[in-house]
Amino acid sequence: MSGSPVRRAGVEELVAAYRADLAAAGMFAAHPVTSVARTFLTRVGVDGWARLPLTQQCALPLKDRRVVGWLIVTGRVRPSPDYLVACRPYLGEVAAHHHRTFHARFSARSTELGFDRVVTRLQWSALVKVAALAGLTPERLTQPVIDAQRKALTDAITRHRPGSHGAKALSAALFGAQTTLFHLGVLDTAPRKTNPDRSAERAARWAAVPPRLAATLTGYIAQTRLSLRASTMVRVEGVLREFAGWLAANAPQVVCIADLRRAHIEAYKLHLSTRPSARGGRLSKTSLAEHLGTLRTCFERALSR
Repeated sequence: MSGSPVRRAGVEELVAAYRADLAAAGMFAAHPVTSVARTFLTRVGVDGWARLPLTQQCALPLKDRRVVGWLIVTGRVRPSPDYLVACRPYLGEVAAHHHRTFHARFSARSTELGFDRVVTRLQWSALVKVAALAGLTPERLTQPVIDAQRKALTDAITRHRPGSHGAKALSAALFGAQTTLFHLGVLDTAPRKTNPDRSAERAARWAAVPPRLAATLTGYIAQTRLSLRASTMVRVEGVLREFAGWLAANAPQVVCIADLRRAHIEAYKLHLSTRPSARGGRLSKTSLAEHLGTLRTCFERALSR
């Protein structure tokens, strides 16, 4: 074996720890598994792996990535958010073996709370990723740590899988995981769903609409808000804002309601039939009808004045 005596000693200490952890998890811990770990730790090592470009980290053979997974879940390596998103290591499965006691408690409590097996597995996986980024074990997580690492993972998802539902899936999994952690006594408070403030974003989209058209539509919204429920008005405002934004981008000649023609409505209807819905896939026929119905009601009232 090459390398200095100090390095060789460090490698053998890690190999011994790897063997002990595998045995404690009830897994095979003899040759060739330990020899794979020894070869990887000698050839690449902990520090060497951290210096590898992301593409090379992801391209390592599965046998080496198993060792890396153990290094991560035992806190010997701190992965980047990009590694967890781009390379998709099976950290949840690895951590289930090496944090057996807490994994068993987590799974049992999640089941008691009514989460099914698949959802529990997704919660555990998300929790392990957050813990790995923080260099902690799952049972030592705190709410501020979870919030910070969720943001780091969400940013990485945006970089590597833009347009995917990965960020929403992560948020949902972590919300459930936090509920389970609260009932286990790990977190002091239960998670609460919050709606992000998108008022600035909405205002910016209205600002891009021709002034006369925007004034008519927002005036209709203000009047309708007096008689309809707040939940209904969220949908009405969203429908009119989306339509006005589409007109501004695709039919700039429409500067007021009187400029609208049937061709504009037909083109927008085609747009709605092909754009993704909030949950993925296409709008249902019912949703499409409700969308167009909101526009029809607005225009009928606006033109009757």
